[in-house]
Amino acid sequence: MLSDDEVRKIAQQIIDEAKAKAHVDQGTLKRSISYTVTNGKYIFRQMYYGFYGEDNPSGINSKLEQIARRLMPRGVEYQVIGTDFNGRIKERTVKKSGRTIEKSPTPALSNKQTTSNLKKLVETLKKLRKNDGDSEKTKN
Repeated sequence: MLSDDEVRKIAQQIIDEAKAKAHVDQGTLKRSISYTVTNGKYIFRQMYYGFYGEDNPSGINSKLEQIARRLMPRGVEYQVIGTDFNGRIKERTVKKSGRTIEKSPTPALSNKQTTSNLKKLVETLKKLRKNDGDSEKTKN
């Protein structure tokens, strides 16, 4: 098993390689690539610009995810987090066992339930009950 210092050197190597291969030349992507260690879990972060060509199916422009998958030793838990300008997040976690979990914890804006949508639903149901002859006060 590798020591913590050795794994940190590998993580820094991953960051350096990702910054060197970053496609966007605005500087924001290169500045955003970093890593932290929290409770033994290595968390790599960067800006997420969406898809950049077909050779990068993960959608993250610096290929940080592919580099981490290739260089991180087995048995070390790590996570790659990409955040876009709107605050939406894309996460990919690799557990110590090697199991991979992909998720986007930020819900999509179109699936958002608001009070006005719920009020419209209640009003529609009331109209349907009234048309069918059912009463809200009548219990079965």
